[in-house]
Amino acid sequence: MSLNLIKLCVGCDSVEDLEEWIAFRLDERRRAGEPAEHWHTTRMMPTRGAEITDGGSLYWVIRGSVQCRQLSTEIRPFTDDEGIGRCHLVLDPE
Repeated sequence: MSLNLIKLCVGCDSVEDLEEWIAFRLDERRRAGEPAEHWHTTRMMPTRGAEITDGGSLYWVIRGSVQCRQLSTEIRPFTDDEGIGRCHLVLDPE
């Protein structure tokens, strides 16, 4: 069974703002020769990650209400430059 996440979309006032941000980041990665992937960085590694990537989505709250969703395709744990454990929630850019 899939499991969904819900997150605040800080800095966006509309779905269009989020779409523009995603397009900008994908273009930036392409120009840098990196894979054209969209991800969201979070501090906490989900404990039920397998359920999230098994058809689950990230629902974005914009201006106080859930306005859109992105399919979650992968979760990648990593340690940042300050030694803090984080993870990338890899999302379908559509």
